[in-house]
Amino acid sequence: MYEDEKKLMDQAIAAYRKGKVDESEKMFKDFIKQFPKSDLADNACYNLAKIANGRGDVMSALSWYEYLLANYPDTDAAYFGKDEYIELSHEMGKKVAEISDECYYNGCDLLKKGKIAEAEAEFNRLIREYPDCEYVDNAYYQLGVICKRRGDKEGAKKYAEIILKYYADTDAALQCYTLME
Repeated sequence: MYEDEKKLMDQAIAAYRKGKVDESEKMFKDFIKQFPKSDLADNACYNLAKIANGRGDVMSALSWYEYLLANYPDTDAAYFGKDEYIELSHEMGKKVAEISDECYYNGCDLLKKGKIAEAEAEFNRLIREYPDCEYVDNAYYQLGVICKRRGDKEGAKKYAEIILKYYADTDAALQCYTLME
């Protein structure tokens, strides 16, 4: 089965390199339909986004990047695609708060600017909307920092306990002891 996947992917890439963009686009779409759980499916999505963007079809490109990030978030293609998605979104004037790391960094920026309530809302939104993202432990930590700044020792302790219970193997767990002082 893997040979079929690799063969179709190689054919699609070869067609693209020969300038047969329509043909390669069809093959990448066929690949996703036939092998949605393949280790190579993320590459097909990434290439479809690149094709759409190359044609000037920005909305389709964004859609393919979104599909890539939603369905294959921990892949190399998603790593590169996320940056391209953010850049393309910014070029269009679209705020990219839907991406979890952008949401986290928004919260951090707001916190640095002293906009505590807005930062708190952003970290809570990240936890609520992206419970499986890599920044959830850090969002809990930042919420603990906010509580500590407000003098709410119990709130800070509550967030530290959440981190220690659910995210014990993270950097946030190492740092959360400062919340309990």
